[in-house]
Amino acid sequence: MTNPTGEEPQKENDPALPSFLTQPRPIDKVLLSLLAFMTIYSMVMIPLRPSLLVNAPWLVSLLTGSGLGLLITAAQNQGAALMLAALTAAAAASHIKFMAVYFFMGKHWGQDFITWLFANHTPLWWRKLEGFVEKHLFLSLLLGFIPFSPIPATILVAIAGIRKLKGWVIGLYIYLLAIGNKLFYLYLGLRFGEGIQPTLETIDRYMMQITLALIAYVFIMNWWRGSKKKPMQ
Repeated sequence: MTNPTGEEPQKENDPALPSFLTQPRPIDKVLLSLLAFMTIYSMVMIPLRPSLLVNAPWLVSLLTGSGLGLLITAAQNQGAALMLAALTAAAAASHIKFMAVYFFMGKHWGQDFITWLFANHTPLWWRKLEGFVEKHLFLSLLLGFIPFSPIPATILVAIAGIRKLKGWVIGLYIYLLAIGNKLFYLYLGLRFGEGIQPTLETIDRYMMQITLALIAYVFIMNWWRGSKKKPMQ
């Protein structure tokens, strides 16, 4: 399709943009909408998280899968075994609630999705680890669910989608991993009480800052590459 001057739109010819952005199919539009929703949801929860951890830690676990929320709830309700078991199961489900979207983005968009996430500049650390991840995906997922792990489990789930692995197998596996992750926090809450909370909050804060920095890097790189192309349009 041409514009009034008879020239092809820059967007459609830009090799830096994947086809799911330049010529989105109906499924692409659904996945992009879900990605936008997940981003907004995460941003909204950031300022609410500190207040909820103090006033309703169980709600943080339900909404975000927070291990800290589970820890505090366990410390405050050490005799409520059934409630804590149910909350652990629910928090694990909340932890992975958006990962199905990443699986289907990997399945439908392929390697272009990973390239797009890194703003077409795949970092050296990923290029060095990519081969290991491809060969040992289930082990990599296990490492990604270790508490405070910097390994992005969402990208690993997307790779599972790229490899066309069975969705129910991946879903069951990561749910069991999420259960293990939450049991760690449950144990700390029951064993040490709320006294360990400040240490975990410090670690969690630094991990969140690293994650936000990576997200900012992706958006800045996409904006910068787009701004460089504007004079050419």
